[in-house]
Amino acid sequence: MTTRIKTITAATALVAAGFVTPNGAIAQEGPNICFVTFSLQIAYFQSSVEGGQRAADELGVNLTVLDPQADASRQVTLVEDCISRGVDAIVMDPIESNSLFGPIEQAEAAGIPMVTLDTQIDHPNVLALIGVPQFDASREFGQYVAGYIAGAMGGEARIGLMIASSEVQLARRDGFLAALEALPGVEIVAEGDGRNILEVAQAEAENMLTANPDINVIYATGDPQLQGGLAAGLSQNRDIAFFGWDDIPQPFIAPLEEGRLVGFLKQSPDYGGEQAVRLLVDYLNGEDVPSVVSYNPTVVTPFNVDQFR
Repeated sequence: MTTRIKTITAATALVAAGFVTPNGAIAQEGPNICFVTFSLQIAYFQSSVEGGQRAADELGVNLTVLDPQADASRQVTLVEDCISRGVDAIVMDPIESNSLFGPIEQAEAAGIPMVTLDTQIDHPNVLALIGVPQFDASREFGQYVAGYIAGAMGGEARIGLMIASSEVQLARRDGFLAALEALPGVEIVAEGDGRNILEVAQAEAENMLTANPDINVIYATGDPQLQGGLAAGLSQNRDIAFFGWDDIPQPFIAPLEEGRLVGFLKQSPDYGGEQAVRLLVDYLNGEDVPSVVSYNPTVVTPFNVDQFR
């Protein structure tokens, strides 16, 4: 099946992209759903959108994908454009949830239901949260990391954190830190913000490692941060145990086989996108829908990586 995704990066592109007809009417029959993602420059969110499109193709949904390119103010504008065009429902992958309360109120007034991916927004017009319980999953993974530090490193570790300062990744950091409180020999010595951009993440990790030669563990809260950290560790020939998050892009295979990447949490972003569209269609058809659709990520290690190739 060929995936068809209409991607829009600015409000002025809506009409040109075929989102509406020249007279302002919705262009096609069937439910019209906006999918306002986080950034299609990141493979994780590409996969999420592909899952949504898969469900849309099956269910006869006209899905329009809007890409704010990790810009919170642009995301607000794109959600507002969806509302002004009278779509039937909206999927959001929030960048900054606080900035979206205005558009959510507008959508509620217009009778447009919404769901969010990964980030919970407590508002009656947001029908459901779809995704992994970020803090809880990170705390459980942190217990796995703590076990590794206790068993393989004698309970002593100097940890560098590679994050992106989004709500989701901050929850992943905080859950991880909560799990390490019981290890007195563990110290967090530095934190870098890779901003979900690979080049920025690698430069930030290089600076972190140069400034802190005692770092022997890095925990990364997302794909670009983990890839950037791995590249920096390799360039400096450092003996570092890496742990991190997200789907399994090809760059993680070799570090797993080499033992540099000890383990990471694999999400299924395509599942989240697919379930978001399905849930909204069910709701539009008058069915009851759950307020939470969650799943547990899988810990991938050198011992089970062959299952995920």
